[in-house]
Amino acid sequence: MSEEYAFDRLVEIQDQMEEMIRETEQLMRENFRSEYVNAEVYWIAHIKNALGGMGYHTHSSTFLSALNSIEGEEDSYEEEEEDYFE
Repeated sequence: MSEEYAFDRLVEIQDQMEEMIRETEQLMRENFRSEYVNAEVYWIAHIKNALGGMGYHTHSSTFLSALNSIEGEEDSYEEEEEDYFE
């Protein structure tokens, strides 16, 4: 497997993970409101923080910062936040 293919696949996986956490939030918010309130501030926040680029500022490594590093880009917290809200 080439590094280019592996990188492209990692980007796809990161996109899928973001999509899945958004879907999870929506399903829980609409159907299991009391559980969602707790999940939103704990495990959903942890997942979003670890992924990076989902509106959480972090001073540690994220999936997005790792992809940026592989690609040779500087990690920018402002860029991560902008990506999430686009």
